[in-house]
Parts: sequence; structure tokens; C-alpha cells
Amino acid sequence: MSALLVLAAAPAAHAQDGAPQGPPPTPVKVAEAREERLAPRRKVFGELRAVRRTTVAAEESGIVRELVVTEGSRVRAGEPIARLDGARLDLELRILEANTAVARATLAERELGERRAERDLELLRRAAAQGGTNPREIADAESDLAVAAAQAVQAKAAIAVLEEQAALLAERRADLEIAAPFDGVIAKRHAEAGAWVAEGGAIVELVDSDHLEAWFDVPQEMFAAAQGLASAAAADGTPSALKNLEIEATTGVRVEPISLRILPEIDAQSRTFHAIAAVRDDRENLATGLALNAYVPQGAPAAWTLVPKDALVYQGLNTTVFVVRGGIAVPTPVRVAFPIGEEVAIEPGVIDAGAPVVVEGNERLIPGSAVVPIAAKAAPAAENAR
Repeated sequence: MSALLVLAAAPAAHAQDGAPQGPPPTPVKVAEAREERLAPRRKVFGELRAVRRTTVAAEESGIVRELVVTEGSRVRAGEPIARLDGARLDLELRILEANTAVARATLAERELGERRAERDLELLRRAAAQGGTNPREIADAESDLAVAAAQAVQAKAAIAVLEEQAALLAERRADLEIAAPFDGVIAKRHAEAGAWVAEGGAIVELVDSDHLEAWFDVPQEMFAAAQGLASAAAADGTPSALKNLEIEATTGVRVEPISLRILPEIDAQSRTFHAIAAVRDDRENLATGLALNAYVPQGAPAAWTLVPKDALVYQGLNTTVFVVRGGIAVPTPVRVAFPIGEEVAIEPGVIDAGAPVVVEGNERLIPGSAVVPIAAKAAPAAENAR
């Protein structure tokens, strides 16, 4: 950007004897308009959305004993949101533990019976070797041993089932504490303490406010230009590749895109497609749902006149720039085509390149106000997004 020129009141000429004196020139600051070849930009509209937004639900039914959060609460992943009543599950777990103890006692008895049957069979086999028993007694002993072994196996299986049921109950008991699945902010509560929630019932709305995306509805005729911009950004791999994409919130805050993707689907009714830009986190100035304006480059580069945004004076639906000509501030109506960094592009031919335009003090000027520079001070050039 060219140097700012400081304009100030020049000492009024000494009035001749008896001649009235007029008001001194008004102190203002000016900058030079300049010309640059740029691709024209088209304005599109959109809004900020959270990358993740979910309804946190209860995995178990029950009464809400405690709701830890409220709207606006910020939570980390894994932190508790709500706790449900666990009295019934605790009772079921105690009953299951008692049944497991009985099953273990039964298993001990069956294993004892199995060992007894093994000893009886061994004694009969020794007796048979000495001719003191008959084959039928041995067969009966073998059958008794098989039955005892089967009963022991059955008792072990019963214990395994009970242990699995206990593990399931313990997991269900843990599910009574509902935790945040990711970092975010509570946007809405669906349940209160003392309320009954069914299995799968909604507890809160959780929004990931740290990761935002700008969603825009872009006319279909801009699809090729938007695809080209997204492809160039993906190939470059850095946010600087999106310097030609100007995004601004309706609050006046500039939004910095860090990536861009295009949804290749044209809406049949609006004849638009979605362009989605991930944006840099700015918790202080950005929020989900915030309306956005974007200026997307399209077409071949052309010559445009650039003036600082501070040079614009809004008067109803009209926009004016005060141009200094011969020490007089001349109001010049302009039409803003698109912003570019801290400047705006206006139709060429209205203001000549190099013409001084008022950037500070213009809000108090009236047409024909006298202004005069008293010094010229170099200012560091402002780097604009291109």
C-alpha cells in the first residue's frame, strides 16, 4: 500500500485589514488509490457450522439422578455429563453374585463326586485284576464316573455364564454415567434431574465449537472455478493457497480458511452446490450459525482500482470516497465490486490511480471541505491477501 499522506490545517493567511477569515482546512489522512489486475470476485453467502454436533443419549434406561452440565458448559472427552440411578442394577448384581457363589459350591461338590467316582473305579479295576469282581461292576463304575464328570463340566459352564452376566451388568452399571464423546460445548439439555429417560433417550446436544467449517451455497455456474480453487489448495497443502478466497462474517470479522472441499452435487431447486471451508479457530469472534459472506474469484484477471476500506463512506444505499483535488475534498460515488484484504476493488475509471483518497477524518467532511497536506510520512506497506 502506498504511503499515507498527513493532511492538516495550513495556517490561515493573514487577513487584510477588516477582511473576514474563513475556517481553516480540516486535518485528514489520505492514501493513494492504485490499480492492479485481479480476477473478478463474486459474493456468495453461507454460515459457520460445527464439524461435529451430536445428541448424547443414554445407553440404559433410568432416572436421572444428576445432570452435571448446563447450556454453555465446556466439557472434555470422557468427562461426565449425567448420572442415572443404579439401584436396580446394583440389586441385580448382588443377586447374580449370590447365584455365582451357589454355582461355585455346586461345582466343588460335583468335582468331589467326580474324584470319588475315579477312586471307586480304580479300586474295582484292581480287584478285577485279582479276580475279585465282575465286569458289570466295572461298567457301572465307569458310567458313574462319566456322569460325575459331565455334571462337573455343566457346573463350570453355569459359572462361566454367571460371570459373563456379571461382566455385562458391570458394564451396564458403568454406562449409567454418561460421558462426553469429544471436547465441546453443551448446546441444549433434553433431560433434567429426576426425569425418566428410556434406553437411547436424549440427554444433551454437544457441539464441537473448536473446529468450525464455513458452508456456502454457490451458484452452479461457479462450479468449475470453485473446483479449480479447491484442487490448487489441495495440491499446495498450505492455507496460503486460499489467499484468493475472502471470507467475512456479518459482524465484520475476517475468517481465515485453512482448507477447501467441494460437494459435487447440484441442488435441483436452487441450482447451487456446497463449498465447505475449514476455518481457523477463533473462539472469541466466531460461533456456529454465524452468517458469512465470501468472495470467490472467477473469470480472467482485469484492471481494477483499489482503495483502502477506510476510504469508504456509507450514506444510506450509496457509497462515497472523498478524493482530494486541489486541496478540496471531492465526494466521488463508487460501486464496490469486492474486498481484497484491507482494500476494496471499485470500478476502474472513477478514481485515477495515484489520486489521494481520505482514509481518516472523512466521516466529518462535507462536500467542498478544504484540506491540505502539511507533511508526507512513509508507512509500512500492508500485505493484502491476493
